[in-house]
Amino acid sequence: MLRTGAITSGCMFVTSLALELLPRDESVHVAIDLLRKGAASMLLVTPVARLVMAGTLLGLRGEWRYAAIAAGVIGLLALAVGAGFQA
Repeated sequence: MLRTGAITSGCMFVTSLALELLPRDESVHVAIDLLRKGAASMLLVTPVARLVMAGTLLGLRGEWRYAAIAAGVIGLLALAVGAGFQA
């Protein structure tokens, strides 16, 4: 999952660089901006998605201790994001 997210994000960024070669038009500028923001968002979301997937799979296999640790880490991330929005 981490590899797929990183490769997808990299492809989005390289595509945005390739669009820089096109003549500057409003639609090209918007596409470049969306691709770069999407690539950055993908890099941020991929580890969290991996953690959710790992916690779920560990819970399904009966590894409750590790599933609880994964849930705790997700909770701490949510707390940090919530505190960041209020600051």
